[in-house]
Amino acid sequence: MGDGGDFTPYREKARNLVCSGLSGPADAATVVGMVSALTDRAEVDLAEGLDSSEGRRIACRAGCGSCCVVNVAILFPEALAIVFHLQRHLPQPERERIRARLDDLHGAIRWLDDEERIALRRSCAFLDYRGNCGIYPVRPLLCRSVTSTDPEACRDAVALMALGETHPVLMNLFQQELMNAYFLGAAQALEELGLDARGLNLTGAVKHLLDRPRLAEEFLSGERLVVA
Repeated sequence: MGDGGDFTPYREKARNLVCSGLSGPADAATVVGMVSALTDRAEVDLAEGLDSSEGRRIACRAGCGSCCVVNVAILFPEALAIVFHLQRHLPQPERERIRARLDDLHGAIRWLDDEERIALRRSCAFLDYRGNCGIYPVRPLLCRSVTSTDPEACRDAVALMALGETHPVLMNLFQQELMNAYFLGAAQALEELGLDARGLNLTGAVKHLLDRPRLAEEFLSGERLVVA
């Protein structure tokens, strides 16, 4: 699905949004606002560029977490946006449950490569017991890049990958490449601004930020973050 094409303009758009959003004095709230603007713009571009017939073929729905057993790379500003969301929109008991799941999952997957992570079959700490994403409004760009036309194919693919085999999953290539372009453009902007632009593990980045809120200040000062 999707017609390929040049995604450089999307990457440059993301770069410009991040550079303009963080060009002056910034604090954690500024970073979160920038991330919101970035993902909103990405979703607008997706809606404008995604053919309606292709959109109807995407089968991803709430409660289907088949793909949520993989390593996910995020940028630190995305982790900050997730923590703000947890603090502002979830009651404390639920935040504590998520924090406990993050601690447990981080210990289990900390040094696993992609294949080992899938073989472990441990779901993302942000999925609830119904399989719904607890951070859906602020989910990372690379989570937004994943689609499928067949939930059963996703389940089969994950199961076979754990056995070292591959099974094709038909995805919308426009959505995948668009979100990848936004991720890369944002990372380029962070690097140009002298900020940590590495792709970090979703679980570890959010866990460490919850444990050490001062990471936000360290990030904005240009320090290389320790979030392994």
